[in-house]
Amino acid sequence: MPHPESNRIKALYQSLPNLFFIGVMALLSVVVHPGFLFLLVAGELSVLMLAQTPFVQRLLRSRAERQQKREQETTENQILAGLPATYKTDFLALRQLCCEIENRAGELQKDQTSGPSLEGTIEKLSSFRLEYIRMLRGHYLLANRNYAEIHDRLNKERERLEKAARNEQSKQVRSTLDQHIQILHQRTTKVGQLKELVRLIEARMRVVSDSLQLIQDEVYSMTDVRGISGVVDDLLVKLEINDEFRTYYDDMLMEGSPALAGLDSEIEVSVGAAPNPKQSQRIPQ
Repeated sequence: MPHPESNRIKALYQSLPNLFFIGVMALLSVVVHPGFLFLLVAGELSVLMLAQTPFVQRLLRSRAERQQKREQETTENQILAGLPATYKTDFLALRQLCCEIENRAGELQKDQTSGPSLEGTIEKLSSFRLEYIRMLRGHYLLANRNYAEIHDRLNKERERLEKAARNEQSKQVRSTLDQHIQILHQRTTKVGQLKELVRLIEARMRVVSDSLQLIQDEVYSMTDVRGISGVVDDLLVKLEINDEFRTYYDDMLMEGSPALAGLDSEIEVSVGAAPNPKQSQRIPQ
């Protein structure tokens, strides 16, 4: 990941006034005199020196934070638009608490002449909110499926094919049936992974919910930015999903995911595979 400082300098070089200056100097060097190239180089060096001044750094940092906040809110709102009201209420309460944490950290930083930067805390809060709303979306997409019914149907189909393969005289047909059986084994495994993934998401969200209530009670009693940063780090850890589930989890949350479409087709052909009413509800808070 590029360093924030290099991103701010890059933004200064890519600003409209600087690009206009480059264009004018390049044009003058071609039309009037090549000596304008020296002015161009001198100007760009001046931009680099200007970027090191505290005032410009604060200005660039503030602009980068506003841009990051706009992009973050856009992403969050896009995901939020596809969620039911109960999930929206859950996330909006979280967003409000994150704003309170950010405001408190800003107040503390004004009172402290040294210490960790607020920028890192803001980035962590953004990561936390994005991961949390993705987890809400994951729960919404996955928790209303009857995995036991799908698993049972796949097992019955696999047993039927195994019996047919034992009685099959043709070697080629038996080989094809064996390939089908292996595919069913893989599908059964993935259904089991999804069932465990839903349980993991629910457990993570319960832990985070309890932690947020505790933080809400204590946020204004915190006395330094480092303490707030540690609290946000802890929240990010509680949302982590191990590598065993992460790849499949990310695949399922992709727009138009073929894995999710395949799961939906399992439900469509499954006789009597009605969603479990208890699973289709939001997890208890």
